[in-house]
Amino acid sequence: MKITRNLKTGVLLVVVLLASLSLTTACSSSGSTNDKVLQVAFGSGGSDAQKIWDQIATAFKAKNPGWKVEFQVQNDDLYETIGLKNLLTSGNPPDVYFEWAGARLNNKNNDGYAADITSLVKSTGLADEFNTGAFNATTIDGKIRMVPYTSDVTNVMWYNKDIFAKLKITPPTTWSEMLADSAKIKAAGITPFAVGNKDLWVAGNWFGHLYSRVVGESLYDQTLSYNKPLNSPEMVKALQYVADLHKAGYVNASANSITDNEGYTLFYQGKAAMLPIGSWIIAAQLQDAPKLNMGWFNLPAVEGGAGDQKSIMAVTTGFIVNAKSKKQDKAAEFLQMAFTPEMVAVWIKSGVTPVAKAGASAALDPLSQSMINLLNCCGTS
Repeated sequence: MKITRNLKTGVLLVVVLLASLSLTTACSSSGSTNDKVLQVAFGSGGSDAQKIWDQIATAFKAKNPGWKVEFQVQNDDLYETIGLKNLLTSGNPPDVYFEWAGARLNNKNNDGYAADITSLVKSTGLADEFNTGAFNATTIDGKIRMVPYTSDVTNVMWYNKDIFAKLKITPPTTWSEMLADSAKIKAAGITPFAVGNKDLWVAGNWFGHLYSRVVGESLYDQTLSYNKPLNSPEMVKALQYVADLHKAGYVNASANSITDNEGYTLFYQGKAAMLPIGSWIIAAQLQDAPKLNMGWFNLPAVEGGAGDQKSIMAVTTGFIVNAKSKKQDKAAEFLQMAFTPEMVAVWIKSGVTPVAKAGASAALDPLSQSMINLLNCCGTS
């Protein structure tokens, strides 16, 4: 089994330029001049996540009298595209900010926005909150550039167990079986797949995973690195799988005009039987549709595919201390408080499982545990 580390922002085969202004909440222009204001930036994770960050800020302020914490919170999709870039180049940049490991972390490091926190990880006690090797995915040239937050599976097929049971469908193990199931679902008046692809990354993750299964990991990587053409015979064959899904009407017609969250809603409401998305849907579902009887299966094996048919797509997320910040020690101290055993327990209750040491031994809800099991092996739920 191969684990492909990829970005939540997806495998974008089309580059979109967004011309929009960066909007933040709880952000004060005084942050850039007040030596005792810590600016923390991330995409909105919902009200539950914000309550947890407020709790961490309270603990930080209690230990650091006179200090304030201001959160620069943006719409998730805006943050991932142009929002974070605008924040970093603004007159009030964050001291610490959320980011994805891999190419995005490398870019922030190359642009001078990722501090070397190797010594701070030790001096603040951050190292004590994580197991050996946890920083491997966030280390560049032997220097720690990010504090890991979660390791997310970025693409599996979530399905409505009640719909599957009513139609006497079991999770498919091959692509052909999934197409046959989709035909039954469509015949019952339900859309097989809900996709909110307005920002492109959702289908990018799903179809990128599919393409790697069809053409093989080597050619897939070469194509994304511009070393092989997108119109190679192998890639054309892979793209045909997507065209066939569209032609059969197995994906909602609104896919490219609605956001990821709107796609989730179609799935929550039972208007679609399956949702191809990452493990972060667990926390969203617990908050927005707690009664939904939801399960998952990995992308089914593509018969005759050249890739590893048990592969999974995953990514590490984390928090970067801004190399341009003069408050790097306080930023690291704030992050240490975010991943203590007490706070990890709070994160887990909200549906988020940090990669911190306390998360590895915690009693998790079945879906969260199944995602960890998938990262370690494979399976369905």
